[in-house]
This record gives sequence, structure tokens and C-alpha cells, in this order.
Amino acid sequence: MWIDTHCHPFAKPFNKDRAEMIQRARDAGVDKMICVGFNPWANRETLKLLEKYDFMYGTLGVHPCDCDELTDEEIVWIREAALARLGRIVGIGETGLDYHHMSHSKEAQQEAFRKHIRLAKELNLVCIVHSRDAADDTLRILLEEKAEKVVFHCYSYGLEFAKQVWAEGFYTSFSGVVTYPQAADVQEAAKHAPADLILIETDCPYLAPQSIRGKRNEISGVVEVGEKVAELRAMQPQQLATQLSSNFQTCFMSS
Repeated sequence: MWIDTHCHPFAKPFNKDRAEMIQRARDAGVDKMICVGFNPWANRETLKLLEKYDFMYGTLGVHPCDCDELTDEEIVWIREAALARLGRIVGIGETGLDYHHMSHSKEAQQEAFRKHIRLAKELNLVCIVHSRDAADDTLRILLEEKAEKVVFHCYSYGLEFAKQVWAEGFYTSFSGVVTYPQAADVQEAAKHAPADLILIETDCPYLAPQSIRGKRNEISGVVEVGEKVAELRAMQPQQLATQLSSNFQTCFMSS
């Protein structure tokens, strides 16, 4: 059985068939999924889905492109919501740095990132990191803040930076990008990732895998991601799925 460690099933593209989309994922062999919040609205929608589906887990946070929405009130709300649902809320984020879109200044993004890291440490939860065109600053801030549990979601850098991430005991999670023929750097990282520090995800409705690239991604797409990573690592898919299930337990469910 597969686990999608980063998806957005509350997203508006699923408004017409959300329940059916989730059932398709279950039918395809997706056993668990982590619904990831990225702004105040998405955080509250995440909680609604957790009430409905007992196989779904959640994270709460504010994306760097929306970092102006990380108000003091939202931080208090995230803390209280997470504390009330420990065991179902398994992470803080997604947070991080996005120097590609630059919706907000580096300074504003970095300040919000630090607040997320501190909250994750306080609650002993995983920090879900979005990092785009900001590798060095992302890792520097994580180390300065002495981050403990970290997942680099939708890992998009190459092998050499990945080695720095793994050296800190941080996880790298691979999305549909790993299925793209031109994504050689990401594929190399997936091939060489330590067995105990690798995860997979969809980031749906974004980043559809190669077979449906350009279309809406679904949670069931994690199967294609897993099969590609297994191929890169010269493993049977079920062998990888077993390892990923163990990694999920260690990363997200261990106190």
C-alpha cells in the first residue's frame, strides 16, 4: 500500500468530485495520505477533511508565497488546533522559502519560516519545507534554528545538496517531477537517497506525473511516482512501498 505524504485534496479543482477522487486513490492502493495546509483557509479545510476520513492526516501552516497571512492570531490558532489533534496533525507547514515567485521579500519569508520551525520544535512535529531557488538559505535557517524533524517536500534540487540534507537526518520527498524525462538531477537524488530518509508525494492537484502531465493531478498519482522511484532504485514497487510505510511511521508518527 502506498502513502501520499503531501497532497491538497481541499483544493478547488476537486470541488466537483472530491469524494470520488479520494476513493479512486484508495482503490489504487493508497492507504494513507497527509493533507497539507498552506494558508488560513486551507488549514481549516484540512481539519474538515480529517473529521471525515480516518485514514487522512494533516499539517497546518502558511506557504512562503502567502507569508503575510501568518499573523500572530494564526500562529495561536495553529498551535491550539495542532495540540487538540496530536496524532492526526503530524506536521507544521508547508513553510519555507520561495525565491522563484518572490511574492514577498526574502526577509519576510525567512521570518515566517523561523516561526514555523520554532512551533514545530515546540510541538515535536515535523516541519514541512517548501524550498524553491533557495537551497542554501533554507538549510542555513534550519540549522540556525536547530530544526529537528524536517521533510523537504517536492525535492527539486540535485544530489550534492541532497547529501547535505541527509547528513542532518532530514527527509527528501519526491513528487511527480521525478517521473519527468528531463528531471535528471531529481532522479539522481531519488536513486541515491538513504533508504530510511525517502518519502513520496503528489502535491496534487499540482505536478501531475508524466503519464498525465498537464492535467489535474490526483492522490492516486502517487502510485506512478512510487513505481518510478522503485525503478530508479532497482527495487520491486512493493518492496519500496514497504520501506516508505516504515519511513512514514518513523517520520510522522514517532513521538
